[in-house]
Amino acid sequence: MPAYKCKIASIDGQMLEKFIQASSMTSLKKQVAKEGGFIVKAKKTTDGSSSISFFNRQKLKSKEVYSFNQEFLTLLRAGLPVVIALDGIIEKQEKNFFSRILKNLRDDISGGESISSAFEKYETLFSSLYIATLRSGEASGNIPDAIEEYLAYFERSLQIQQKIKTASVYPLILIICSVFVVLFLIIFVVPTITGTFVESGSELPLFTSILLGVSDVIRSYFWVGAGIILLMISGISYGMKNEQVKFNFDRFYLKLPFLGNLSVIYSTALFTSSLSTILAGGLPLNQALNISKGLIKNSFMQSNIITAIQFIEQGKGFAQAFKESDVFPDMALRMMAAGEEGGNLEKVLKDIARFYEKDVEGSLSILTSTIEPVLMVLMGFIIGFIMLAMYMPIFQMAGAIG
Repeated sequence: MPAYKCKIASIDGQMLEKFIQASSMTSLKKQVAKEGGFIVKAKKTTDGSSSISFFNRQKLKSKEVYSFNQEFLTLLRAGLPVVIALDGIIEKQEKNFFSRILKNLRDDISGGESISSAFEKYETLFSSLYIATLRSGEASGNIPDAIEEYLAYFERSLQIQQKIKTASVYPLILIICSVFVVLFLIIFVVPTITGTFVESGSELPLFTSILLGVSDVIRSYFWVGAGIILLMISGISYGMKNEQVKFNFDRFYLKLPFLGNLSVIYSTALFTSSLSTILAGGLPLNQALNISKGLIKNSFMQSNIITAIQFIEQGKGFAQAFKESDVFPDMALRMMAAGEEGGNLEKVLKDIARFYEKDVEGSLSILTSTIEPVLMVLMGFIIGFIMLAMYMPIFQMAGAIG
């Protein structure tokens, strides 16, 4: 869609300059008029399009989004208008990527655009859930409460993500270090120590022969093996870009003994938490469902959620639709049914989210506490085998001399 560099006269008589995307000049005039402005001058350009495209390719850190919303909420609670609140935040910001976005948002809102519409231009930076929260706040006339509800969701989501990262990073570092230690021993240490015994022509113990064979294979085909591993990683990465391949992989992943269940309960917590947050803002159920499903990364689960949404649109009950689509655990479905019958679905969804958030934390604790000793035992066995295989010829020679 083309972009226009516009000089606009606002309702209060101010002159504003900004980039607006529109399909034609007629559409542009209608869009500006709808916002209560008047176009003084407009020039078609690629600059605005490039600017918006550049912003949408960037990423905001979770910390930046959280800090901004905390400060934004505080200023709004103090009774400041949105534009003045943004001015106050911009003044304190360093001149960087985020400050340029805030200035653009401030200009758009002061020009008559709604808050949610202004933020929606940067939909790749601010999540659809956040934009929906702002829209519901505008509809209810209480934006601070809407932002506060979003921040509560954001905090819970961030805590779970941090725990998942912590639980994943530590075993990964341990595995990588272990692999490097073993490779170093096999490639450099083993040949040096056992070389003398090989040259003597004496018969080597079975363990030592096995270790030397493994060492020779790894040293001879190391780069071939490394190349094959890189090709496999590249192939998997490329294959996951294909929707059908990703769908099949995600379906298979859910069947894995421990990780599959962890993925299901995490997705359940994420979906119900976001859905309750959106419904609390007053948005319709079908719109809230379509926004929440976009947060689920597992394509197989997302497909089942889409099926459930279709069932609901056909007139089936909320809990029954999700039961037939076979997407969430039985306990979550029973709680949904109880909430639907009692007319307090929003509250029950929040309870489900909190229950499964705790379940995720417990599962991650079990995973972390299990992986560490298993890896330590495995590494002890491998290194013990290497050391035994290296020193057995010495023991054998000492026995022969004795």
